[in-house]
Amino acid sequence: MNKWIGAGVLVAAAGAGLAWQQGWFGEAPAGSAQLTDFVPADTVLYLGGQAEAKQVEQLRQMPLMAQSQFQMQQLLREMDNWGREETPQARFATELLRDFLSNATNYGMFMDHFGLDLTKPQAIYMDGLIPVVRFGVKNEETFWQVFERASESSGLQPREVTLDGSTVKLWRLTKEDDKALELAVNVRDGVATLSAFHFLDQEADQLQRLAMTAPEQSLADSGELDKMQKTYGFDNSMLALIHFERLAQGMLDPNSNDLGRDLKALMDAQGETLPTANLDAACRSDLTSLVANVPRLVAGNTRVASGDTLAIDSLSVLELTNKEVLTSLQGLRGHLPGHTAGSDSIFNMGFGINVDNLIPTATSLMQRFQGYQTDCAQLQQAQQQLSSANPAMMGMFTGMVQGTKGAGFSLYDLDIDPNTLQPNNLDFLFSVATDNPNSLLGLLAMSPMGRQIQIPTDGSLTDVDLSFVAPGLSLKAGMQGQHLVAFTGEQASRAAESLKDESLDANGLTRFGADYGRLADLVDRIPSQFAGELETGTASGCVAQAQVANMLRLQGANLNYTLDFAEQGLSTNMAFSIDPQALASVNPVGNYQILDQSYDCQGGEPMGTEEIREDGTGEYRYNDGQCDLYRSQYTWSQNGNLFSMTAQESVSRDSCDQEWNNDELISSQCVLVPMDEGFRCMYSDDESESLFHYVPRS
Repeated sequence: MNKWIGAGVLVAAAGAGLAWQQGWFGEAPAGSAQLTDFVPADTVLYLGGQAEAKQVEQLRQMPLMAQSQFQMQQLLREMDNWGREETPQARFATELLRDFLSNATNYGMFMDHFGLDLTKPQAIYMDGLIPVVRFGVKNEETFWQVFERASESSGLQPREVTLDGSTVKLWRLTKEDDKALELAVNVRDGVATLSAFHFLDQEADQLQRLAMTAPEQSLADSGELDKMQKTYGFDNSMLALIHFERLAQGMLDPNSNDLGRDLKALMDAQGETLPTANLDAACRSDLTSLVANVPRLVAGNTRVASGDTLAIDSLSVLELTNKEVLTSLQGLRGHLPGHTAGSDSIFNMGFGINVDNLIPTATSLMQRFQGYQTDCAQLQQAQQQLSSANPAMMGMFTGMVQGTKGAGFSLYDLDIDPNTLQPNNLDFLFSVATDNPNSLLGLLAMSPMGRQIQIPTDGSLTDVDLSFVAPGLSLKAGMQGQHLVAFTGEQASRAAESLKDESLDANGLTRFGADYGRLADLVDRIPSQFAGELETGTASGCVAQAQVANMLRLQGANLNYTLDFAEQGLSTNMAFSIDPQALASVNPVGNYQILDQSYDCQGGEPMGTEEIREDGTGEYRYNDGQCDLYRSQYTWSQNGNLFSMTAQESVSRDSCDQEWNNDELISSQCVLVPMDEGFRCMYSDDESESLFHYVPRS
């Protein structure tokens, strides 16, 4: 299971959960800037935005987290063993986590259960050392019920205080004999605020933290977000920053900002000192100056378009203010082959690096640091240690790949023969951008396989026999312009042809793209024998295969990501689009023949019949060919594609001439997966996981 799930999460995690991180947010209506009026100007962290009502509705079926429903259920079952000997505070936190995980199947379920309104402004920020979370509430009663259930289950009851005429509920997070730290929750004017109170707080601190009074200077007053928008082209839909310089100032000069003052006060009250207290003034000043060269990580959306498809372009930049250092780093930029930017591949990746500039850049950066004038003993020691390093040692490698500017891989199609487990339709292109192909070919010739291959550099292509890898497999290889290529397949052939006229201009560091829907189709097509072997040598890999394919398909997305050195620093661009229609729920009502595909991914063993009725009831029957041996009546409900069944009556017998016996009533859940014919149901319980195909009966 770990091989499949691990692979699935690595790919799916890029898409799942991006509604917050990448901002499934539209243009914010008037009034959304109110939240920044209560954010301190010297905050070290801010993330805020607001969603359009249309986009929120479109995203109701989008999965909230990358984990599959199976993984969620496994975690919930493990949590049943937590908290038996824990404190009420730990049980309270566990119950809140359990409630979240149990209702995080998709955004619609999450919003309804917690009473949230994601069309209102949202923000996460730091008020000094204390985090603050603010978001819209649609149903205040439903919202408070979440905390009431956690209080009842854990035994941790809140106390109530009134601040500025509004009720605040406080849950103590420390033991009674420890200094007080409390979770503070308030709902006011349809906006919930979550923060923390501690034993050093004055009422003014608490009022500001709960956005009841504004700070002396707010983030809105400072104009920092406005400047970010002008510099980077961010729109109003999502803005974020992490301020490293302020963080360093707070640690090295505690009196310089609220973070430092809060941290010092808490450390003093505990009779402890800051980790940086042993640094002298020279070190504090020089370290602050060094961090100032990388002051912030900023992020935001540059385009949001909604219609049949939701599309978002976002940008993040790790700012580098030292222009000479940035210029040196920009010399590393290589060439990302054009085919890695295509939209017709299942997935693609590209790496750009100017190998010829690697040693000069490393040498320049080391010399710059070694030449930094400082009286700080710790920095002087680091300079001495670095002086023993010799970047020229890298020349042993770079000399063998001299002239290399980048490489790219694009997969256009792949089918595996279910009988031979060999690829019978392989379409891919691998290319290396180089103005010195002979160095690469010389490196290749050093390998046993490479000595048997003669790749021309005159623009012609040769056939490379790889039948020892897979019977009948061969590639085309050669030079196309300034690109050394190896490929097979029609689409790859056209892409390789287009490289003939592609120059080696520096255009980036990394590029990655994926069509999640086609990736899911690719996983689905893997033969059951191969899926079983990838598991643990058994055919139980069918369940994991279906899980991974379903996780990918639920994203319904196309993703393109690039990493580059831009004018302001190290930048990442992400273009993400999703088709909400791909997230439509399965309608399970009907009469079905059930096939158990847990051990036969494409076929299946007959397991009985089932009728799922529109009135919320259902009946399952197992017949041995002569008579029914098992019957179960149940009620059902559905949230998205999570199908829940509660047994009302279950009877069984061993043979047709025996009387019926009452069986234990078992409730279960499964994840519905749409199929061309009917649907699949992926079950999970404490002991096993199963995959059933519901085939409509004529």
